[in-house]
Amino acid sequence: MMDTAKRILKSTIFMLWIVFFTLIYWTYLYYSLTTFEVPLSEPRSLISSHNKSGYLINTSGCRIPEMYMNGPEIEKYFDPNVELNCKTKWNSTLPYLITSDLTSLILNMSAWASLNISESDKSFKCYYIPIERSALEKDQDPDTFNDNGVKLGEKIYFVHNTTVSNEMVEVVCTLNSNIIYKYYHIFIRPSSSIRKRKDGEVSILLLGLDSVSRMNFHRQMPKTSAFLSELGTVEMIGYNKVEDNTFPNVIPTLTGMSIEELKINCWPNNYDFFDKCHFVWDDYKDANFSTIFAEDSTIIGMFNYLKFGFFKQPTDYYLRPLLNHAENGIGHKLILNTIGCYGTRLAMTMMLDFAIKIALSMTNHLYMSVFWTTSLTHDYVEYPKFGDDDLRDFFDEFNKSGELNKTIVILMSDHGIRWGRFRNTYQGSLEDKLPMLDFVIPQWFQNMYPSAMENLNKNTNRLTTPYDLHETLLDFIDTKRLDDDSIARRTKMNKNKRGTSLFLEIPENKNCETAGIPKNYCACHEERQELAVDDANVVEAAKALMKYVNFKLSKYNTLCAFLTLHEINKASVEMRKDNNSLKDYEIQVTTVPGFAKFEATLRHHNDNFKMVGSVSRLNLYGNQSICMNEAKMKLLCYCIHEN
Repeated sequence: MMDTAKRILKSTIFMLWIVFFTLIYWTYLYYSLTTFEVPLSEPRSLISSHNKSGYLINTSGCRIPEMYMNGPEIEKYFDPNVELNCKTKWNSTLPYLITSDLTSLILNMSAWASLNISESDKSFKCYYIPIERSALEKDQDPDTFNDNGVKLGEKIYFVHNTTVSNEMVEVVCTLNSNIIYKYYHIFIRPSSSIRKRKDGEVSILLLGLDSVSRMNFHRQMPKTSAFLSELGTVEMIGYNKVEDNTFPNVIPTLTGMSIEELKINCWPNNYDFFDKCHFVWDDYKDANFSTIFAEDSTIIGMFNYLKFGFFKQPTDYYLRPLLNHAENGIGHKLILNTIGCYGTRLAMTMMLDFAIKIALSMTNHLYMSVFWTTSLTHDYVEYPKFGDDDLRDFFDEFNKSGELNKTIVILMSDHGIRWGRFRNTYQGSLEDKLPMLDFVIPQWFQNMYPSAMENLNKNTNRLTTPYDLHETLLDFIDTKRLDDDSIARRTKMNKNKRGTSLFLEIPENKNCETAGIPKNYCACHEERQELAVDDANVVEAAKALMKYVNFKLSKYNTLCAFLTLHEINKASVEMRKDNNSLKDYEIQVTTVPGFAKFEATLRHHNDNFKMVGSVSRLNLYGNQSICMNEAKMKLLCYCIHEN
């Protein structure tokens, strides 16, 4: 256990590391995030409506309203003129000068010819540099170790094709000492201890697109959506987030625990590594699957933003060192918080290339991989469209290679967009709560496990969560659990637990409370009514919210300013059908100093207002909160001395 002095030193070093990142927020236009818009009316038409009731999900436990896909009510909140061109800075490079197969780097001779030089020209040189994760040095204090270290090997020059024994390499080519090519390649070789694939077994690729709602996936990525529809996917229409941002929504998927439970069991504070926590990839590793974890946008990585990541690498193959080095080496096109491009290509596309290469390398073996891309989709609701072609091509290549017939791909997100003009609307609020979750499942697998597939398809119209997804992931480790007899036995034993495998029938009466979804993140709506911002109860609810916020801030009164209500932006009330005396008020307010925009739900009962769940921040805090290193307080804090 660290002593207090070491913790303070470690925190200081970490804060210096992220200070540059936090300063980039100043480039964001404040008014584009705080302008109040008239909310969308209650919608009546949309995609994937399985009934004519006006609800996407309509069970005794949950009713989720239908939403608009497109049209003027939606399009006025989207900017059609946004652009992203990765070639702007790197148009002089040759992106395909070097390619690679499963074992070797290959010089592309047609690209060579375009240089108009002879093979013997010594002014043209290529080399690769091995990349490894930094290990703890012999005399190094373990308390100074972090998850960001990259160890580079010596330059290894090559001509034409060369076999590479390293897992990760940076490749550079120069002409007259000028760099004309720089890119990154991986070479994965399964160990002899890894299970070979047998009939009825599948590998798992969990592919995450940060901040993409189910609706916005169809809206911004129509080519991928159409291609997956042709392949045949199972889409969970009622998949509801359980917390605010990435970390607390992915943790339940990977561990089955909430953040509070994680802290109790294995991660007591932000200064600790995550090594003591048990992740679903550990279950796969115990079953002799290869395991892989890769995540771009390494500065704001889910285990590394305001946290310290892992002491030991968490999976058999851990691509963070390479992606960290790539982001620093060829990353450009700042998209508010993220780097969108690596060289001439999207950062997301590099991730997709790696996912295919690992699948091909593991074609006769079983693996479980988690690829999470934040770079393109995190900050703007329109930006997923720039990755539509590449994601569609990924699935096409994955399918043509035959790997899609050996793999279950789970295409998912953590939540919808969490700030901006669209998020301020009623539908934007709903979409934030309803991320995408699609299963791409081989036909033979569907035929082999009919009862499990019947339940999965039935559950598309039920309320589901990351806790359910976690239980589902465990089922793929031993597919005998999906036999009809096993499903029948498990169904009899299944009770209304917080997390239930999606291959078992989700109870029809499942609601947000039994699902573990706090009220303010629940997309299930009862009778809802818009209210005037000067309504007496709305004003009282806003006062109660400010009292709650300032109580939270009072513990940090030497760092953070107390906040004052500047404006009530919008409000609505929802009646509880199970208790007529309870009313839930959802309000959006702006506070000063800092003009922060918050959203919260307050329950009115016996003339009192009480907070339900936590507060959501609807605009970016930038460096307003640079003095605060606690994630939940960072969205509330306006630093006294730094502003």
